[in-house]
Amino acid sequence: MIKENCKLAIISIKANKMRAFLTMLGIIIGVCAVIAIMTVGNSMTADVKKQLESYGVQNITLYMNPIDYNAELSEADYQAMALKPETLHKLSEKFDGRISAISVEDQVGSGTVIKDSNKANVDINGVSAGYFKANNIKLINGNTFTEFDYSQGKNTAIVSNKFVEQLYGKNFKPENLLGNEIEVNVNDEYMHLTVIGIYEFKQEGSMMRGNNKNISTTMYIPLKNAWNFTHDELIFDATVVAAEGEDAAALSTEIKEYLTTLLSSSLGDKFMVDAYSNQSMIEENTKTMNQMTMAISMIAAIALIVGGIGVMNIMTVSITERTREIGTRKALGAPDGMIMLQFISEAIIICLIGGIIGIVLGLILGNVAVHFMGYTPHVSFASIYLSVGFSMAIGVFFGYSPAKHAANMNPIDALRYE
Repeated sequence: MIKENCKLAIISIKANKMRAFLTMLGIIIGVCAVIAIMTVGNSMTADVKKQLESYGVQNITLYMNPIDYNAELSEADYQAMALKPETLHKLSEKFDGRISAISVEDQVGSGTVIKDSNKANVDINGVSAGYFKANNIKLINGNTFTEFDYSQGKNTAIVSNKFVEQLYGKNFKPENLLGNEIEVNVNDEYMHLTVIGIYEFKQEGSMMRGNNKNISTTMYIPLKNAWNFTHDELIFDATVVAAEGEDAAALSTEIKEYLTTLLSSSLGDKFMVDAYSNQSMIEENTKTMNQMTMAISMIAAIALIVGGIGVMNIMTVSITERTREIGTRKALGAPDGMIMLQFISEAIIICLIGGIIGIVLGLILGNVAVHFMGYTPHVSFASIYLSVGFSMAIGVFFGYSPAKHAANMNPIDALRYE
């Protein structure tokens, strides 16, 4: 019986192709919008999550902040608020075995390196011993800084393979730069550095798109060398790497409490310690992105409701046009349930076809948008299944009233209908 009703529904749709298509249009637009938004939202969420995880799920970031951001701070205030090396040493001793590394980074500034007619833009960062572990940076050539480099502030540098390509071309082997000296212009001051290591540059997200020749990469130097150049040793944040198996979120709370107590005299009522784990940030970011995607998708889903109303209107018109047909079937003994099922089946098929077309268009639009935004496409199969189910549900819900009206027709009155 269901198979027969489906055949009748398809025959009816084929007989009125344009009307059926216009009826589907609302469903197509609604499903297309939902699928496209979910694809973009899931792709952004997955890429941002992956990027945060690349910094280390076990990472905890410490911040020294003023309680009142609008307050005017003196040089003495900044000195009091800064993280001291001895404070980080005490922190390492206090949580010995629970912390695997502590990383400090200080930005020197932006600079340029020129070789013949080629130029490479760099952001120069001074880093401590734990930086490369905290940020999962792996070298493809050479070595990281030695303890001597860190303690003496040696004029050594670690650059990216992208930097080497910009300066020497694609055919130049990065390892050939090791041991060579480069001259970096930083605000008309020159740093002469010996390259000892090369890391792999990773281009992620839409912000890095554009002319590759103009991309600015990061150059790392020992933290003490950075301080020698900037004459500024104030540090207001650091990254702590929780040991493997340690609950980073719980440890961040303990670290915050410990530092707040340890630095109570210098913090006073002006400053505070904040500690956030990447684990918590990933969870919060994922939750926020999912909520935003869902909220926008629900707004787009309004088009599905509008499409459902269109289905109900067209089904009502169709039933009116086929009144004599309904009367004939009822006169020949067709039960009310069969009449009702016929028209509900027709509404479901219209919505289902519209839903499938909408899914295909939504996937195409979503993937195109994701490509131009610079993210990796992540298709939400849950949204596809939900769209198919919701389309069928709309067919049942909005097709029920016209189908019920058809089933309740008096066969005598229906046969008399002109």
